[in-house]
Amino acid sequence: MSIPQQLSVITSAPEKYAETWKQLILQLNKDLALVGLTEIELNTNITPEELWEGLNPIFSELMHQKTSSFIHLLYRIDIHENEIQRLMAHEDFLERLIQRVVERSYQKVYWRSVYK
Repeated sequence: MSIPQQLSVITSAPEKYAETWKQLILQLNKDLALVGLTEIELNTNITPEELWEGLNPIFSELMHQKTSSFIHLLYRIDIHENEIQRLMAHEDFLERLIQRVVERSYQKVYWRSVYK
């Protein structure tokens, strides 16, 4: 089965794309571990809502207490500084940033499936 290019398709029907959803969570865990955040491991059985709710306090703590690891994570996931600055102009900056991080991780999963 081919996987959709857009993350929104996956998040609207995670049970239909269970394996792809699992791959996304595993990719997020891999990205976190590669920047030294091994104490954070997301459960592959969580729903999209649980993912966003779970990432919010994690990212908030990273921003305020582990800034260098957080910046390294954003660099690793390939979110550019100008994009971060654009997101910072919004009141819901953290939610938008989390959405962008998950989207970038999903792009890795998607492109890996296309070129395997």
